[in-house]
Parts: sequence; C-alpha cells; structure tokens
Amino acid sequence: MKLLIVDDQNSVHMFFNKMLTDSSFGLTQVLHAYNGKEALDVLETDRPDIMMLDVKMPVMDGMETLHQIRERGFSVRTVILSAYNEFEYARQALQYDVKDYLLKPIDWQEVSALLTLLTENIRKDAVCQIRNVLEKCLKGQEAEPDAFVHPFERLSVNGYGFLAFRSEEGEWLDERIGENLLCSVSADNFILSLAVMDKSEEWEELKYIPVPGEMAFIGLSLFHENAMEAVDAMKQSVEALKQGFYDPGIHTYDEKFFPLTINSIEMNLAEQIRNAYAQGDVQEVKLLIERLFGIFKRNRIHPEYVQEFCYSFLLQLNKDFMTTFQQLKGSSFLSEFNCYDAVSLKNTVLRIMINMQCDFQPEEAGTDSDVVCRIKQYIDIHYDQDLSLDTMSKHFFIGKYQISRIFKKTYDINYSDYILKVRMENAAFLLHTTSCKLYEIAHRTGFEETSYFSNVFKKYYGITPNEYRKEK
Repeated sequence: MKLLIVDDQNSVHMFFNKMLTDSSFGLTQVLHAYNGKEALDVLETDRPDIMMLDVKMPVMDGMETLHQIRERGFSVRTVILSAYNEFEYARQALQYDVKDYLLKPIDWQEVSALLTLLTENIRKDAVCQIRNVLEKCLKGQEAEPDAFVHPFERLSVNGYGFLAFRSEEGEWLDERIGENLLCSVSADNFILSLAVMDKSEEWEELKYIPVPGEMAFIGLSLFHENAMEAVDAMKQSVEALKQGFYDPGIHTYDEKFFPLTINSIEMNLAEQIRNAYAQGDVQEVKLLIERLFGIFKRNRIHPEYVQEFCYSFLLQLNKDFMTTFQQLKGSSFLSEFNCYDAVSLKNTVLRIMINMQCDFQPEEAGTDSDVVCRIKQYIDIHYDQDLSLDTMSKHFFIGKYQISRIFKKTYDINYSDYILKVRMENAAFLLHTTSCKLYEIAHRTGFEETSYFSNVFKKYYGITPNEYRKEK
C-alpha cells in the first residue's frame, strides 16, 4: 500500500519520513511530490492508494489537483492538509470526495488514527475486489490477466495459492488454513479460496493435512509469487480438483496428470453395452458399465471427456430423453464444478439406462434430486435396515457424495442425522406404546446391540430408554 505526500514545504515531508517506518499501517512505500503537477505524474506512474494533499502550492494548487484527478479518472483516497481553516476550501474538498480535512500544524495522533482507518478500509476493498473476481469466474466469466495485481499490491501479497474444495465439511477449510485464508466464494457446495503465505514450504504442507471424510475433493494450485499469474493459478486449482474425479482427496495441480491421448477401446465396449441393452440384459449392462469406468480410471481419462462420452452414448440409445439429459447436463451431470465424482456419474448412467430399459417415460427417469427424495421415503419405511451410504448408492444407482450433498441441500439436515432422528422417534414411540423388551426395540429400529442403542438414545434424549418409558 502506497502513501503520497503532496506539499511544498520540505518540513512536512521530513515529518512524515520521521514518523513513518517501513511497516507503519501496512504501507510499503511513501512517495513525495512538491506541487500538484508532480503529484499527477506520481499518480500516473505509481498509483498510490492514499494522498495527503496541501491546498496552497505553486505550479498547481490542491483544488486544481483534485479537479485534474477527477478528470483523468485516478482513484486515490485523499486527505487535505491545510493551514487555512476556511469553509470554502472544505466545501470544495467535499465535492471531490475528500476523506478528511486536517489543519496544520499536524497532530500525529489525529493523522495516525486516520491512516489506520483508511488503510483498513483499503484492505477491505481489496479483498472485496478479489472476491468479486472469484464470483465472476464461478459464473463462467473470464478474468483479465491483471485482475489481481492491484489488490495484491494493496494487501502486500508475496506468495499465494488457490484451493478448489468440494465437501459437506466446508468449515474444515477455515480451521486448517486459518489466518492464511484471505477469502472464499462458494456455489452449490463448491468453494474457491485464496490463501496467502510467504513460503512455498507452507503451501506444500497443505498436501498432507487430514481430509474430512472419504468424500472430500480438494484441488491445490501451484504456489505462486507473481500477481500476473493469479488467474492461471485459479484455473490450476479447478483442474487439480478434477484430478480427484476417480480418487477423492487432496490433489496438487499436475499439468500432465491426464494424458493427451484417448484410448479407442471404450468405443468397442460401448458397442457391447448397446447390444446388451438391446437384448434387455440388465446384469450384463451393469458389468460392462463397471468395466468401462474401470478403463476410464486406469487410463486416467479426463472427466470432461468421460462426461461428454456418457452424455452422447445415452442420447444415441434414446433421443426421446433429450430434455432429461439436458436437465442433468445443466445440474450435476456435466456441471464444471459439480461432477468430479466418477462413481456418481457411473451410477447416474446406470440408473437412466435401467429406467429406459423399463420403458419409463423421459420425465420419469429422475434426476439425482428425485432419487434422493425416494431414498428419504425408503428411510421412513425401512429404518430398521442397513441404510449406509454404500448400500443406498448400490440400491438406487447414485453416488454416495450425491446422496449426502443433495440430502443436506434439500432437507437441511445431514443424511446420518436424519436416519438417527427417524430411528430415535420410532424407538420413543415403541417405548411409550408397547411393552417390547429393549433388545426388541433396538433390533426394530436398526441397532444390533442393546447397549449401543441405549447409549445413543440417552445421548439423543438426555435420559435412558427405561427412564423415558417410566415417564409414560
């Protein structure tokens, strides 16, 4: 952050040089000009963030300087320094959006308080500017190559990296990165964050932090120091996230992670799938789809190619499903920021193919949200059975992550918490309305061990099952 002192008195410049150190208020440079004309030259070349401006100066006075600043479109927070306590000067200064009007002789405490306020506001504005760039990028807008240069200068960013993050445990990111996390933006459970740090070693350590659960996808850009590389670094983090398409976890950007060539073997396999589908052999279709995605994973085929391949393949099978496919393509099926999970994609393809084989109407094929709704209904009825994400994923042909993410988004409760809620409410009902033994109630509500059931019940309701029954 840069401060420009504009005054024809050398004593004023000496005063600021004496009072300001290199780290004062986060300033990186103190610039000097002795009249308005010199100030305009400095504004043109160095783009200072704050300007202390005298009113009475030779060559070009303060008010004319303010007028020229507005005419030329410069942006600088200005404070007037003047020995003249005249209303007309103050009135004119306000017209030029001057931040304050200080009288000479200079009161350092007054100046210090004002600089603290101005620099803090500048930092906030710089972070806001960065956040706006990130939000535009999430909406598909291309950022200018120098979009981060000025805000990085204002924040004194020496080193940085971007993180693309996708998980239900979004707060994990804040805890792990702490004060290094500058800002984050999110869209549909996708989080794009900027972290600043001075050393590349600190950035490298992020690769080894524990991942929150088995369904977290984290993409790290390379460590950068040049602000002009920030737009590319942001894209690196998104590409790194795609590297987790087959294996969730933390991935650092690797330009050569996905091979440039595409194997033709999947085309032959697709023909076999078409034949099995035409013969109505659902089991063979399942096996062949599994084999197809095994080939994709083994050869590390790029997610975008896999997604487009599946989309085109399904459309060849049944063009009547065009509307459904487009709906899926616009949501989690081919969204750039949502479909990084090969398992979810594989299950979606299987589900649609089975629906088509069963002569469902296109609108009945069901999006992932429709399937999660059916899963909720299944839980309400079959709460005594195995309801793990693995089991539901295989039963309903939908990825575990999709179930967890969409369930939370749709019903505002975590998947596991909802299962617990249903089981506990039914257990309470049985305790009040029947004389069943505890082990019977435990088994009827999905618990294999009575002691574990009792512990969970007490934690949920605050009292034991027997105490709850006595309250009847």
